[in-house]
Amino acid sequence: MMRALILHGYSADNLGDGLLMDEAIELVRDALGRDCEVDLAASRPASFNDRDATVFSSNPRHLLRSNSLYRQLLRHPRYDLVVGVGGGYLRGKSLVETARTFVVHGPQLLFAALTRAPAVYLPQSVGPFHGAVWPVMRQLLGRVSTVYVRDDRSREELRTRNALRMSDLAVGLGPGEVESTQPSGRYVLSVRAVDGEVPRPVVELARLLNQFDGYVQSATGTNDDRAAMASVCPVEVIPRGTLGGMSPRVIAAVRLHAALIALSAGHYVVHLAYERKGWGAFADLGLDDFVHNSKAFEPAMVFGQLEQLRASPELRAEYRRRVAAGRVKAAAQRSVILERLREAVRGNNKDERL
Repeated sequence: MMRALILHGYSADNLGDGLLMDEAIELVRDALGRDCEVDLAASRPASFNDRDATVFSSNPRHLLRSNSLYRQLLRHPRYDLVVGVGGGYLRGKSLVETARTFVVHGPQLLFAALTRAPAVYLPQSVGPFHGAVWPVMRQLLGRVSTVYVRDDRSREELRTRNALRMSDLAVGLGPGEVESTQPSGRYVLSVRAVDGEVPRPVVELARLLNQFDGYVQSATGTNDDRAAMASVCPVEVIPRGTLGGMSPRVIAAVRLHAALIALSAGHYVVHLAYERKGWGAFADLGLDDFVHNSKAFEPAMVFGQLEQLRASPELRAEYRRRVAAGRVKAAAQRSVILERLREAVRGNNKDERL
C-alpha cells in the first residue's frame, strides 16, 4: 500500500486552510489510489482529527509528544510521495515573520528538499522575503520536484526552473454554471485585521453599507477574525459553513478564501486583497476589476460595484460567464497537477528498481 505525507498544514478552524488541506488529500488519493495511507502534518493537529488521515503535529513545542511529526519521521522516514499543501505560509515581511517561517516550516521544507521521495508543493504564494533570505529559499525549493505557484509575483521572485504557475486549488471549486438568481438579503462584509487593524478603507466601506451581515472565515490563534468582524458592527454574523445553503448574496471579503468559498457557493464577490495571492486568484477567474488593495481602495467606488452587482442582470451574467471560464481553466490545471503527481511516483518507483 502506498503512503503519502502532506506537510505545512495550519488549522482547519481557518476554513481556507482546511479547504486547501482537503483538496491536497483528495489529489493525493486520486494520484496514489483511494486506499493509500495519508499522513498529514499541522501546527494545530487536533483541528484535523476528523479527516481521513493520520495527523501529526508540526508545532515545535510538541517535539516530545507521541504525535510529533519529527518523531514520526524518525520511525518512518520513507514515503512514496511528499506534498506541500497549498497556501501562503512561506513568507517573511518582517524579522519576526521570517523567524516564525523558518522555525515552523523550515524543518518541513528541509525534509521535502532532502527526501528521496518525489516532493511536490501545491499552488501557493512564496514571499515576500528580505533579499538575504531568498537564496536560502531558492536553494531549498529548487531541490523539490515541482513548486506550483499561484501568482505571477511569486514566480518572478522565486526564479527556480521547477516553479510553475497554476491557479489556487480553490479557484476551480463550484458548479460549472452559476445560477442566475437575483441576489437577495443584505450585503455581506467579511473582514480581518491587516497589520494589527482593520484597514481604514474597509471601515469606511462598512459605514457606507450601513446595514450588512458579517462572515468569519478564520477563528483560531492569531488568525481569529471575530474581534475584527465585531468592530465594524454587522447586523448579524452568518454562521460559518452555511454560505452554500443560502440564496445568492453580494459580498465584499478581505480574506482570499472567504472570497473563493463564497464564489464556490454561487455568490457575487468583490475581493479586498491584502497579499499577492488575491490578485493572482481573481486574475485567474477573469475578475481583475473586482479585486482591490484593502489598504488603498476608494470605498465609494467599491460600494458602487456592489450596488451594480445587485442591480444589473447584465453585469451579473458577465460575472458568471467569467467565473465559469476560470473554473474550466482551473479544472484543466488540476488535471495537469494530478498527472504530474502520478508521473513523479511512477518515475521514483522505477528508479528504485534499477
